[in-house]
Amino acid sequence: MAMMAKMRSLAPWFILSVGGLFVLFMVLSDSRISDIIGKRSNDVGSVNGEKISYQEFSDMLEQYRQYQQQQTGQEIPESQMDMLRDNVWESLVSQKLIAQKIEEFGIKVTNDEIKDVLLGPNPPASVTRFFTDSLGNFNRQAYESAIFNPQNKEAMKQVEEQVRQQLLQQKLQNTVTASVMVSESDIKQKFVEQSTKISADYIFIDANTIPEAQIKVTDSEIENYYNKHKEDYKIEEQRKLKYVLFKKEASKSDTSEIKDNLTAIVNKMKSDTSSFKSYVNIYSEQPYSKDTVELTRIPQGAQDAITKAAKGSIIGPLATTEGFIVYKINDVLTSKNPIVRASHILIPLGSNKDDNSEAMKIYDRIIKGESFESAAKNFSKDPGSAAKGGDLGWFGKGAMVKEFENACFSGTIGQVQKPVKSQFGWHIIKVTGKSDKKFVVEKIV
Repeated sequence: MAMMAKMRSLAPWFILSVGGLFVLFMVLSDSRISDIIGKRSNDVGSVNGEKISYQEFSDMLEQYRQYQQQQTGQEIPESQMDMLRDNVWESLVSQKLIAQKIEEFGIKVTNDEIKDVLLGPNPPASVTRFFTDSLGNFNRQAYESAIFNPQNKEAMKQVEEQVRQQLLQQKLQNTVTASVMVSESDIKQKFVEQSTKISADYIFIDANTIPEAQIKVTDSEIENYYNKHKEDYKIEEQRKLKYVLFKKEASKSDTSEIKDNLTAIVNKMKSDTSSFKSYVNIYSEQPYSKDTVELTRIPQGAQDAITKAAKGSIIGPLATTEGFIVYKINDVLTSKNPIVRASHILIPLGSNKDDNSEAMKIYDRIIKGESFESAAKNFSKDPGSAAKGGDLGWFGKGAMVKEFENACFSGTIGQVQKPVKSQFGWHIIKVTGKSDKKFVVEKIV
């Protein structure tokens, strides 16, 4: 009962905040947001005591800026940046307010709820728009193929997090609105506001119809008006700047130098009796850890080298999406979760879903000597893997639809299988690797 009472006390302002325009309350210094940004202090403000760092604000501002630039294809004019900063600030504060109330009320969203949204009859429009043609037709097969493609794992994590936040906010709004009690006086007041009518006569006089010669305004009247309305004529402080923007990315020479330095370090480690940990503490940008990992948790740029590595070996530097990595293989263990690596060529289902003639033509070309990789690039309708010769990388059981999974795990390495049917279409599959290993590793990143 105490919680319900508290929710009711919060309801009037909170409904507005969740419904659209959030009520903003925060603790700020006696300056505008743009002044705070200019000073680049560590904290630019706080929401109910929860601090907002300059870095957090700056990161969100950059995300908004890039998004708008992608939408318009043009750089955002400096004249619009103040408005963008204000919008970002309001959005950031709103997120904090909602997150605080979600935590306070103990609202949770399960993975099954997220799955129901993504695979339900009405998936999020923010995702489905990428699978909708100019006529508004939604390609559900391509959408679900992208969801289950392991190469989209990182992107799907972001999509799932967006869905989670939407569901949390929806549950919060439902929780708050369900606790609101509308009194009889509230209903009466609303009725009066909507029903009251006024009858009036008026004359409209257009100022442009009066000759300027008939209007006499003295200098003293202008001065008096200005003195009474100085606040209306204040001009914000402005700065005119010139700057050079450098992209935060390594040049070819930087990359080559880093690789050479790491190679020298690896050569030294192979003849040094010092522990690998001591090198991690000196050279790595990530703290030391010794992890037991499946191959699917290794960055793609390092997977092939890891599968061939022996216990006790040091391999690298390897170029990955996380940067250059040097691994030490402390042990190679048997995993209870076997994985496979496969490539495929996807041919969508036609009007006759049992007709695999088009897929069989491509299969026959490959059997007669055409490169599987070339055929995948030319014929596969899976946008995520076609450009990579059909390669799907390593994946375990449960990552793919059942028909595809069964064919991969029962297939022979190097053998091109006849077309296999799934809900997404016909798959021509080539298993390129199998592993039942997991690795105990240390690494320098």
